Amino acid sequence: MKLVTIVISSLLVLTAALAGALYQLPTQLEVQQSIVLDATSEEVYTYLDNPMEWEKWTILNKQTDPSMIYLYGGPMAGAGARMKWSGDKVGNGQVVFTGSTSPTSLLYLESDDADTSRLHGSFTLTAVEGGTKLVWRQQATYGENPWDRFSCLLRTYRKQDAAEKGLLGLRTLLLNNSKKKALK
Repeated sequence: MKLVTIVISSLLVLTAALAGALYQLPTQLEVQQSIVLDATSEEVYTYLDNPMEWEKWTILNKQTDPSMIYLYGGPMAGAGARMKWSGDKVGNGQVVFTGSTSPTSLLYLESDDADTSRLHGSFTLTAVEGGTKLVWRQQATYGENPWDRFSCLLRTYRKQDAAEKGLLGLRTLLLNNSKKKALK
């Protein structure tokens, strides 16, 4: 009988500790990545401001998910431009450009069918010695319950990884394009 009491007490303490730890997790997703690209702000901006160009450098592409399907709407570029995607691995989502100041900033909202939070994203471009500094920020607010907090933590990790890979993909794309221009 004493052993049962000890086991039950230990489980209650463990459950309380776990719940307490979950309440320490964040409710805000905040991701920021930056990179210096060997290109002008104008050259970089053309790949950001047109949603049809995103599949060339982000992880939302056929290499990540061969079943990807894209739908585009609104203007071709700038505020109001939008891209919807659907894929077996990446799920369903949408990006809508909400503000565009060429060639210095782009704002967007991202929604994902698997996530109730709306992600606010921005790109800021600044001319620096040797090219353009690009800063990519993403923010979203999650609920207060433990599951929302855990989801926020996982999503932050995934978004950080996706942003890093995306910026490296953009660097590779710009580098390959400059090599092609040099050959002509």
